[in-house]
Amino acid sequence: MIAKARLDPRLRIDPKRLGLRPPGRSFFRRPTEAVARDLVGAWIARRHHGRWYGARIVETEAYLGVGDRAAHSWNGRRTRRVEPMYGDGGHLYVFFVYGMHHCANVVTRRKGDPQAVLLRAAEGPGGAPRLLSGPGRLCKALGITTKLSGLDLLRGGDVRILLPRRRRRTRLGVSARIGVAYAGEAAAWPLRFFDAESVAVPARARGVQVVP
Repeated sequence: MIAKARLDPRLRIDPKRLGLRPPGRSFFRRPTEAVARDLVGAWIARRHHGRWYGARIVETEAYLGVGDRAAHSWNGRRTRRVEPMYGDGGHLYVFFVYGMHHCANVVTRRKGDPQAVLLRAAEGPGGAPRLLSGPGRLCKALGITTKLSGLDLLRGGDVRILLPRRRRRTRLGVSARIGVAYAGEAAAWPLRFFDAESVAVPARARGVQVVP
């Protein structure tokens, strides 16, 4: 549960009415880049006081584990904070940054291979399309904090990733990841994916390559 949190009523959803379903474990165990691409258009949902709140994911970044200098698990780093990345695909990894923002990641691959997808932005339903524009705002809007890090998204908990039964066609943009200039050559890897038509993705970030 979220202590003293108030979720915006504009984010209220009915997963069944929207035709949303949870994927199987195999969805998350695939190559991280593929998961990052396919999470664009999926939904992140949060249950609070028996009600569901959520938004459609529109921007992600893939982090490829021990060989990726931009990943928290680079070179085998394994701290208490990073430990959830070493779990099986389909777990939640949440970290706190700049002393003010929580950032949510979906763990990929199999247990022991610490890779993950950062959820950079989501598009809220109704009158709140930009409420979750940015990783910190996404977590704030859905009450996701480090207390939930390590949660299994497939065990019926209060945070879930859901896929639409009918996916709408999305113009998928790709670029280098944001804010990882320290990562050497890995900083240029094209591992950021986004809905090129979403208002929740800043306009300045949409004018890049669009892939099929």
